[in-house]
Amino acid sequence: MDKNLEYYLNLPWTYIIEYSDVDGCFLGSINELEKNMTNGETPDECFSMLKDALRAYIMTSLSQNLPINEPIRQTDFKGKIPYRTTSDRHYRLAKKAKEKGKSINKIVDEAVEYYLNHEAV
Repeated sequence: MDKNLEYYLNLPWTYIIEYSDVDGCFLGSINELEKNMTNGETPDECFSMLKDALRAYIMTSLSQNLPINEPIRQTDFKGKIPYRTTSDRHYRLAKKAKEKGKSINKIVDEAVEYYLNHEAV
């Protein structure tokens, strides 16, 4: 596949747009690209600026033969995560799983889901 401008523009980039009380505008970035940010008075303006910035970044990178980080795709993941822990944590997980009538995998999966859905440090 030819990795040209259109190829990169059509990848599933993660755009993040948030209102900043401090700046009094919307700030936007693209999750997969480091050190990129723009702003706009409206979410649509900010999104448009992000797309323009992405286009410029890709065109510059292609013209200079620089590598371009690509976003990850859900189809790249099969659901298997090797996980190592201490024997004590493994024991406590097994006890909790037995207490709840669930498998250890189910308990770990529920804990990960909880973490992903809540703000955590």
